[in-house]
Amino acid sequence: MNTTTRNLAGAAAAWQRLKREPLLQFLTLGALIFAVAHFAHSERAAGQREIVVDDQLERRIVQINQAQSGITPGPEQLQRLVEEYIDDEVMYREAMRMGLDRDDEIVRRRLIQKVQFLQRDLAATAKPDETQLRAYYGAHLQQFSSAASVSFEQLYFNADRGGWGEAEARARRALDRLRSARTALTQQLDDAFPFQIPSQAFTRLEAGRLFGDTPIVEALFSTALGQWSGPVRSAYGWHLIKADQRSVSATAPFAQVRSQVEAAYLQEQSQAAQRREQQALRARYEIVRPDKPSAGS
Repeated sequence: MNTTTRNLAGAAAAWQRLKREPLLQFLTLGALIFAVAHFAHSERAAGQREIVVDDQLERRIVQINQAQSGITPGPEQLQRLVEEYIDDEVMYREAMRMGLDRDDEIVRRRLIQKVQFLQRDLAATAKPDETQLRAYYGAHLQQFSSAASVSFEQLYFNADRGGWGEAEARARRALDRLRSARTALTQQLDDAFPFQIPSQAFTRLEAGRLFGDTPIVEALFSTALGQWSGPVRSAYGWHLIKADQRSVSATAPFAQVRSQVEAAYLQEQSQAAQRREQQALRARYEIVRPDKPSAGS
């Protein structure tokens, strides 16, 4: 065997031994992974630099313009819109490449809203039948009831003028005059009320908002109609009141409010479906709440 043959045989044997070395296998595998990753990154980067302007994109631009302006763009306007789209897309991709979407609360809220819109679409509820609507109506009668209300007149006596005792005394003198043979006061004895009282009837809730949680609210719904009574106290002073008309609370018949019942039912079902979808999304994530150090540590 000549020298060349012996050298080739030795090199082959050395290569066989080297192939069985773990370090070489590790380096070879690492190089392969790096090459594949580099190729994938290059392909992805090339794809990100490619903006495809095809018939589908142009149809989408036309639809958006029609929805926003009601006008179908002509060839020249469409070309201008396409160029504007390309400029916008370039800036959008540059912003994403630079990471400008991160830590931006406006972008964050917009993305959250888009997911919420998707959830709302997925949560669309089938139209309820008559049995379901009547069951919902029966379980939510208060929602379809009108509250008791009262229309009234008042004379107001400001407690800031001489104190609560003096204001009450003035109110009692005025009431005596109203209840006398005369049908009206001969002079202005009351004070200007600081708020305007609407002409329409008041519900108990609205009266509470105006006068606070004070005796006048109950008096408005319990005194005899058409008669001056009082004095009754509010958060602002003393009042003489005359209830002119009252209506009792009443539930509207189902046939009268059927459309409102259906709208309320669909809204409730949609909200319940959205809550379920949100819980399903939460289940995909691990919520970590690190223990906070105590104040003394």
